Amino acid sequence: MAQIIKIQDYISRYEQDPHHYINQFIRLKKQRWDELKKASKEQVQKQADQAIEQAPEQEEEKRKKFSLKRKQKEADMKKERDLSLFNEPTDIEQGVFTNVPTDETKLIHFFKDHLYDVQLKWASSTISHISTVSHHIRYDEKLRMLARQLPDSYFVMYKPVLLIQKAEMELCPVLITPLEVICLSFLEAEPDSVYIGSKERFWEKRATGKAVQSVLNPCASLLRSGTVVSKILQQSGVELPVKKILISRTSYIDLPEVPFGMEVVDKKKAEDWFEKQRKNTAPTKHQQFKATKALLAYGESDSKRRQEWLD
Repeated sequence: MAQIIKIQDYISRYEQDPHHYINQFIRLKKQRWDELKKASKEQVQKQADQAIEQAPEQEEEKRKKFSLKRKQKEADMKKERDLSLFNEPTDIEQGVFTNVPTDETKLIHFFKDHLYDVQLKWASSTISHISTVSHHIRYDEKLRMLARQLPDSYFVMYKPVLLIQKAEMELCPVLITPLEVICLSFLEAEPDSVYIGSKERFWEKRATGKAVQSVLNPCASLLRSGTVVSKILQQSGVELPVKKILISRTSYIDLPEVPFGMEVVDKKKAEDWFEKQRKNTAPTKHQQFKATKALLAYGESDSKRRQEWLD
C-alpha cells in the first residue's frame, strides 16, 4: 500500500520529517495488521465457543414441542444474540477495530480501508495544525486506488500545490518510486470512450450514444508538471529520471504525435502498467528520500492551529 505524503495544499506531517514518518508508517502498518489478525482470530474463537455453548440448548429445544409462536420468538432472540456478538468491539483500540471480519479477503479490505483513513489523517495534519479534508478528496476514487494498489515503497503526492517563484502551482499526481519519479495525468470517461488527440488546445471525446465533446488538451499540464519536478530534482542533486505518463483505465487515446518525453497508457495497456507497478519489489532508496524531501520543501500548506493549541 503506497504512502500518501502530500495532498493539494493540505499540511502534512511528512513535510516536517519525511524519513521519520515514512518509516513510522511502515512500522504502524505491521503493528495494525498483527492486531487485526489477532482480533479476527479471537472473534472466530468467540463465535465457536458460543456455538458450542448453545448446541446442547438447541438439541434440547428440538426434543421439545413448542408452539410455532414460541419457536419464532426464540429464533428472534438468537438472532439478536448473534448480532450482539458480531458488533461487540474488540479489546484492541475500542471504536477502531469493531465489526472485524473473520473472512481473510474481507479482513484485508477492512485493513486497507483503515490504513487509508490513517493516511488521510497523516497527510492533512501535524501535532499543532490541521487542514480540512474535503468530501471530494476523502472519496476520491483515483487517490484511493493509487494508495491501495501501489507498493509500500511508492510515495504519492496527489495534485500537490507547490510554491514556484512566489506563485502557487498545482501539479498532476506525482509518484516517487525507488527508481524513478512519475508525473501521472488521468484522462477517463465513459467505458470504451475514445479521445482524439492533437497538438491543438482542445481534443475530441467520443462516446457511444453521446454527442462529440471538446476537452482541454491534457498534455500541457502534464508536461508543465514534469518540467517543474525535473528542475526541482536537478537543483537538489537528485539522480532520478522523471517520467510523464498520460493514462486512462476506461478510454482509448488516439494521439498520432506523442510529445517528446511523454508516454500514453490507455485502456489497452493500463492494467498491464499497474500490474507492473504492483510487482515492483524494489526497496526504498536514498535518492528516493532525497527527491521526496526536495519536492515537499516546495509544498504550500493551508491549515489552522488545532483547538487544543489555542486554549
